[in-house]
Amino acid sequence: MDLASDLCRDAIYEVLTRSSMETVGKCRLLSKEYNKLTYESLFTKLHGQRTNIVSGFLIQSMIRNEYQISFVSTDTLKTHTQISFDFLPEHVEIVSSTNQGVLLCHTHNKSCYYVCDPSIQQCQKISNPKTRYDTIEFGLMIERSKPLRYKIVRFSKPKFRAHKEFYMYHCIRVELFESATWKWKLLDEVRLPHEESLHRMTKVSVNGSLHWLTWKRNVFTFDVTRERHCLFPLPLPASEENDNKDIRLTEYKGKLAMTCIDRESNFVEVWIMKDHDRKRWNKRHSVNIGVLTRKEPHVSPLAFCNADVMLMGEYYSAMMFFNFKTGYIDMLQLGKGLLHGCFPFQFTYATEEKRAH
Repeated sequence: MDLASDLCRDAIYEVLTRSSMETVGKCRLLSKEYNKLTYESLFTKLHGQRTNIVSGFLIQSMIRNEYQISFVSTDTLKTHTQISFDFLPEHVEIVSSTNQGVLLCHTHNKSCYYVCDPSIQQCQKISNPKTRYDTIEFGLMIERSKPLRYKIVRFSKPKFRAHKEFYMYHCIRVELFESATWKWKLLDEVRLPHEESLHRMTKVSVNGSLHWLTWKRNVFTFDVTRERHCLFPLPLPASEENDNKDIRLTEYKGKLAMTCIDRESNFVEVWIMKDHDRKRWNKRHSVNIGVLTRKEPHVSPLAFCNADVMLMGEYYSAMMFFNFKTGYIDMLQLGKGLLHGCFPFQFTYATEEKRAH
């Protein structure tokens, strides 16, 4: 019985190493065992070698007031990891990305918004939201890949507030764009405590919800499907010592995660959201990063590549992959510039025939 079970497990594993990311994603939701296996380094390496799926990160930096985009592949064996961004409009900034390889971009010179697919080198302009309001943050969520259906949420600041409201709340205007109707709709206003707001470039997309770190070290979550939001605390207690720590939100093995660096001890802690309904966190790792900080004192975790490897970086585009199980460091050669976004990116590499259509 055990032999048959092992053979079945091995067969499923082999199939998954040759499957689409959509299929792997569904399997992760159905089985805790395969959720764990498919985030291991060995699986991600095999999957990258056996499919035409490209995985990595888009690094956005600013040089002379222009955004520059570089792609960093997590698979060094791929021969086609050079992605052309020449098809993007001029003066464009990436404001959101998805696991399906679709980007939301904004051009500052004309204040236009585009949904872009680098795999087929195409951009689609969408109707503008109420741009007279100052944008705080954007989020893009894919509902279906074929045909492509997506939603975009925009948070902005109302221009005027009553005197009492100004001192009691931080009010955020919420708009939702649906590709199925091609319209923006206004949702209920979000009211946060007066001293709260969303940190830019902290967005994490996990299980249909978008998450941001706030000024007061809480997590703001917006469920795109249910059109609901909530605010909840990080696992670290409020203290002067913890306030000085470098805290980031990220995604780890399909779950919301928090990384926390203590610069004095040179340790980074990794906390996982174990129970999202009850907002329970669990500390998963405590990693010594002294070998990194001796070279780059201000390095911080930007994202996880798999269960064992982190992408680390600092403000001026010094980037590296760090395997915290083995201690191996892979320094990346990127152009100099102020870091202005790190976007996990995964897509199926299109053939020339597909692009032509």
